[in-house]
Amino acid sequence: MAFRFQRRVRILPGVRLNFGKTGVSVSAGIRGAGVTAGRRGVYGNVGAPGTGMSYRTRLDKNKAHQRRVDRAQNYRQSGLQGAGHVTLKCDDRGKLTMLEPDGSPASPAVTRHVWENHADQVRLFLAKEIEKINDDQDLLVNIHHDTPTLDTPSPEYDRVPFALEAPSFPNLPELPAQPLTRAQRWWHRIFRSLDERRIAANSADQDRWEKEFQRIERERNELEQKHATELAAWHSDKSRHDQEQQAAAASFAQRLQHDIDFMSDLLEEELSQLDWPRETHVDFEIKDKTLSLDIDLPTAETFPSREASLNQAGRRLLIKEKSATQQRKEYAQHIHGVVLRVIGVAFVTLPAIETIEVAAYTQAVNHATGHSEDQYLLQVTVRREEWQTLNLSEPERIDPVSALALFNLRRDMTKTGIFRPISI
Repeated sequence: MAFRFQRRVRILPGVRLNFGKTGVSVSAGIRGAGVTAGRRGVYGNVGAPGTGMSYRTRLDKNKAHQRRVDRAQNYRQSGLQGAGHVTLKCDDRGKLTMLEPDGSPASPAVTRHVWENHADQVRLFLAKEIEKINDDQDLLVNIHHDTPTLDTPSPEYDRVPFALEAPSFPNLPELPAQPLTRAQRWWHRIFRSLDERRIAANSADQDRWEKEFQRIERERNELEQKHATELAAWHSDKSRHDQEQQAAAASFAQRLQHDIDFMSDLLEEELSQLDWPRETHVDFEIKDKTLSLDIDLPTAETFPSREASLNQAGRRLLIKEKSATQQRKEYAQHIHGVVLRVIGVAFVTLPAIETIEVAAYTQAVNHATGHSEDQYLLQVTVRREEWQTLNLSEPERIDPVSALALFNLRRDMTKTGIFRPISI
């Protein structure tokens, strides 16, 4: 297999790969990833390889992706509640069968009852069966719909917020109220000893209050001083953290522009996260402001050869085999769509890249030797300013086969989608 460049990314359908300096690991999610949704879109927080940092990347998916997610959830249920829990099933020819809970065919009376009372649910089931057959084809043929627009934000350093909250002001103890003075009464003037006791009691109360007041005031001052010290330390730590984050963001931006190894690592991460309908390999290399890629495409034999529709009565599927010409044209659209999407992802991920060179190949059997050999199907070179001519905000209006012809393209393909290999 062709492996002309330094790095290889293996993109698997429904699986995410984690890349590291010591090898590759597979997980159900993305290494160090979190997802944030907001008014500006959906972003993922991903570990930047070899840096200990994370970065933000745009993860918005198109309608085709969402349809695939919904389909995976909806197809878990194929039963129809009511009428004895009838189960619906379509055979390979599209004929609808209703089955009893024991697996036996439903009686004509039950079948008639289901159609009379649950026709909408039955037709919904048939529509889902059509999607099962046709959606894979749609995702393959329209893979270019996932191509990001050039104004999609490039990866940016995800600043880590300061984890500690500012120390709260302490609850200060209340200062004691000054004691009430015992007033002199008429009998105090008559009985001198009573007046002396009154004066002594007032003095004792005042002494106790002053001591308690001073104690609590000292306690309050200590709490306030402790809070002031903690707050100053918090401000100092936060300022240091913010400076470190600012330096990390500046380093990330600088490396994204000038560090080829760092750029290569990020491109590996981005490509490995793509939601992809068929296993695809991408080899690449960065030199100066040019990115060169080899894309190992799936073979035409892996593509669906049937398509389904609802019959006129709306009670069964019509399944037909595609013509050889239709299959070739759909495969050609897929190949060109893959190239468009990879170019779009690369331009967004690596803002310093000005030129992208892509060669796309597949394997075919050499009937003389019996061995599989690499056959290059197309080669295209695209400059960033040229890429701006594509209306990627409305990708459904783009024909990927015609779109690549706008650039410096080499291919030998007939109008019916027959490729003749080119030399690289």
